[in-house]
Amino acid sequence: MCGPLSGDQGDTLKAGAEDSLTAHGRLGRDRRMRGLRWRYTRLPTQVEDTLSGEEGNEEEEEEEAAPDPAAAPEDPMVPQLTEASQVLSASDIRQLSFHFPPRVTGHPWSLVFCTSRDGFSLQSLYRQMEGCSGPVLLALRDQDGQIFGAFSSSAIQLSKGFYGTGETFLFSFSPQLKVFKWTGSNSFFVKGDLDLLMMGSGSGRFGLWLDGDLFHGGSSPCATFNNEVLARREQFCVQELEAWLLS
Repeated sequence: MCGPLSGDQGDTLKAGAEDSLTAHGRLGRDRRMRGLRWRYTRLPTQVEDTLSGEEGNEEEEEEEAAPDPAAAPEDPMVPQLTEASQVLSASDIRQLSFHFPPRVTGHPWSLVFCTSRDGFSLQSLYRQMEGCSGPVLLALRDQDGQIFGAFSSSAIQLSKGFYGTGETFLFSFSPQLKVFKWTGSNSFFVKGDLDLLMMGSGSGRFGLWLDGDLFHGGSSPCATFNNEVLARREQFCVQELEAWLLS
């Protein structure tokens, strides 16, 4: 039989039991924590949530802002032609359209005269213009492939003197478009003789002229438009000429 424990022995056993219980408690807690580790999932921070939301909004805005190519409206500055031009490209026509007076915008172009169809004759050009009153665009291509011409505020016609208004201008693609508008120094816009068509004048020189066969022509700087030589040389030969009625 065992006798009663002394006071010191009791205290020692009690302390040992408490230490054992404490150790067992820590061991159990560690095991539980190890069992819970597989459930841990990293949660996004508030900053990441904000950035993610902004990226999503940007993607939605980009999708909403993307235009539908099929729904794009037609350019109101591009006129409708009754037939294809053999002198001017679509880009040339569009660029020229920005320089026309507002009264011309939106009107279709009608090919009144062209040398490939009506022949090289100034008289034929006058005949084709009979009865026309609207503004006219003359477009030429010479033997060097240079494209140039003039916008007349009224139809080309036989006349005893110069006629027209300050809307008249000369132009040249060399290769970029250059437009020479009225300077206000004189009113020598257009004059039609039997064997000579003149546009712009001053000091005995013409901004653009064409002879009776519409095959030979020339261009010089003149006071009316303060223009450069429209072709590569002051005298040229016409390869193709078109007259478009813009009304």
